[in-house]
Amino acid sequence: MAKMTTAVPVKVKHNGKTYDITIDASLDGRSFKDAIYTATGVPPERQKVMTKGGLLKDDTPLERLGAHAGQLFMVVGTAGALPAQPVQPVKFLEDMPDADVAQAADVRAGLVNLGNTCYLNSTLQVLRMIPELGAALKESPARIGTSGDAGLVAALRDLYRDLGNTTEAVPPIVFLTVLRQLAPQFAERGEGGGYAQQDAEEVYVRIVNSLSSLSAPGADGRLTEQYMTGTMSTERRNIEAADEAPTSGSEPFLMLHCNISSATNEMTAGILDALEQRVEKHSEMLGRTAIHSEKSRVSRLPKYLSVHFVRFFWRRDINRKTKIMRKVKFPFELDARAFATPELAAQLDPAAGMLRDLEKARDERRRVRRRNPKSDEEADAEEARVRSEEDAQLNECVSPAVRADTGSNHTGLYDLVGIVTHKGADADAGHYMGWTRREDADAPGGLSDSWYRFDDDRVTIVEKDKIEGLSGGGEDSVAYILLYRAKEL
Repeated sequence: MAKMTTAVPVKVKHNGKTYDITIDASLDGRSFKDAIYTATGVPPERQKVMTKGGLLKDDTPLERLGAHAGQLFMVVGTAGALPAQPVQPVKFLEDMPDADVAQAADVRAGLVNLGNTCYLNSTLQVLRMIPELGAALKESPARIGTSGDAGLVAALRDLYRDLGNTTEAVPPIVFLTVLRQLAPQFAERGEGGGYAQQDAEEVYVRIVNSLSSLSAPGADGRLTEQYMTGTMSTERRNIEAADEAPTSGSEPFLMLHCNISSATNEMTAGILDALEQRVEKHSEMLGRTAIHSEKSRVSRLPKYLSVHFVRFFWRRDINRKTKIMRKVKFPFELDARAFATPELAAQLDPAAGMLRDLEKARDERRRVRRRNPKSDEEADAEEARVRSEEDAQLNECVSPAVRADTGSNHTGLYDLVGIVTHKGADADAGHYMGWTRREDADAPGGLSDSWYRFDDDRVTIVEKDKIEGLSGGGEDSVAYILLYRAKEL
């Protein structure tokens, strides 16, 4: 099927002269302004483009203008030096290969549902938010058809390659086949004979564990161990025998768990609740099982931190798994020092404080630039110089021990970049979706306020208020797995 053309020839009038310009209706207002700049020499930041709805904004989709061939647009603004002719001819999206379109238009491809596989599709989309994973997969020599986890690595590498080279939905047939061979639970059938719905948290853990052999890009260690795995230190005390010496130990963890009780209103409280438990354990002093208090704290924070909302539990009275739909708020910016050991928190505090101060300074400069958008090479060079100095300041505040730990979080501060949600009241049914944050080099931390929503093969863009509505409180989509990335300047 031929692609629908989005190229529209229009006219632009500036200072009494009329110019012929062809716009691409699939792009935004900034692209129109760039074309006007090429014709008139008026820089985009000085332009006032008159439309029926007022002045054209940079982020306005051009399709909203409903522009027709020959339509006249008025432009006000002072011209500067005319730009040089482009080295390469201008290309329209409909003339580009799918791989180039995906990069130029920042388009994301969905995954085809192969029969109750939304739990898998949503998880795979969120894991794509780890660029180190993509880099490690590209370097992997694993081959399709190899047995064990290596076969799953090869299938994931090829699947992510296909997703990056198209704008059409991709069927994850090979990956799903290998997964079901490795973990037969994902091949279980339901009452009607079709494949049964599965738990996204279980497949998330299974996939990440299968990636444990991947080497971290540019380092000697393993990817999942360095970038996705933290360390938990735990101390246990015998409540029934206060004189008994406490025991302690540490172990790796892939996820923090957020317990949800009738009093849980926000994520941090739920995580802290999960980190402090009472358990039954053998007492050497008493010679029997006794109640112990167990207090855990994080002694290593990875660059990518996963949080699991414990929304499904087994109800013995009805002999089935049930979902907790209580509303629990989650932060877009997480300070994980609340879960850290005192020793780790002390190491992270100086860098965290400096990062906060530098963020405020950069935000203030952004506000000034928005009030006075005039840009020139000297101003850009000065901003680059200041940012370089800020990066050096932040690096000086990072603990040497933490800096030497490749793949760790240097400040304890995180940005939310991915979510897997579950919709419905039935734990063994319902529908999973993936949500990932869009990149924006000009925004704080390089992250936009808009998000991709992956509903299997359907991919749409939503704003921050939609994400805020994923806290729960009903049968609509509710946060189940959150992926946080170490905060950056």
